[in-house]
Formats: sequence, structure tokens, C-alpha cells
Amino acid sequence: MYIVLGIVILIYIWRIFNGSRNGLIDEVGALADIVIVSAMVVAGIIVIESVLGKNLIGFLVAGIIFLVILIARKLIRVVFCSLGLIAKLPLLNWLNKFLGTLAGVIEATVVVWVGFAVISCLNIPINGEPLVTLITANRFLDFLYRHNLLYNFIQRIIGIFL
Repeated sequence: MYIVLGIVILIYIWRIFNGSRNGLIDEVGALADIVIVSAMVVAGIIVIESVLGKNLIGFLVAGIIFLVILIARKLIRVVFCSLGLIAKLPLLNWLNKFLGTLAGVIEATVVVWVGFAVISCLNIPINGEPLVTLITANRFLDFLYRHNLLYNFIQRIIGIFL
């Protein structure tokens, strides 16, 4: 139980520290960049599959989507660079850092939720005891585990399609 609690506390410290140091604007910009790059990878895979399958329409559509995503990424970078300069003003700088700290708390919670979702799906044992039992033995970890919105959302989506 204490190992899991220690890991969760370290995750929170790490994300809160990064959030307060980077500020909300940089944190949101990094998140947007990750989402855009993921979309680019998917579009790239579709382009490659279309070429290999000799699907000209799929290739053209995926290629256009890929280019639109590239342009959107450049525009978003310009917006976040501009916001980053504005956020350096004295009062806004403090607000940006404070909101970055809150974003760090949210990010840490999402990271822990992802970990708990994986643990729930895999039913990982430690010393012969399911890890879920160790998680539910601590009030804080149990609260995070039972209020895992990400896992609940995934379960609902799976329930819709199955």
C-alpha cells in the first residue's frame, strides 16, 4: 500500500512542480501539441495504408487532412507563443503560474487514473494479493480509484459498442 501511495504522491509532486514552473499556457500548449501530433500520426498511417491499398481517394483525403493538421499545428504554436509573451506581464505571470499549478493537479490525477485503469484491467498481483486491494486499503487512493472518471467513461463506451 505504501509503495503505491508513494508513487502517487511522487506523480503529484512532479506534475504540480512542472505546472507551477511552466505555467498554464505552456501546459495547455504542450497538451495541444501532443493531441495534434497524435492526429498527424493517425493521418500518416491512413496515408500509408491508402498508398499500399492503392486507394487514391483515401490517399487524397488523408493527405489533405494531414496538411490541415500541419497548418493548424503551426497556427496553434503562434497563438501559444503570443500568449506566453503576454503571460510574462507581472500580474498575469503570477496567475499563469497559479493556474499551471492547478493544471498540474489535474494532470497528475489523469495520470493516476490511467494507471488505475490499467491496474483494473490487468488485475496485477503483488505478493499474491491483487494490487487493487492495496489501493483500496488507503483512503486517498481508494477515493481516486472509486472516482476514476476516465475508467468509468471507457467502461461506458465499451458497453455501448458491445
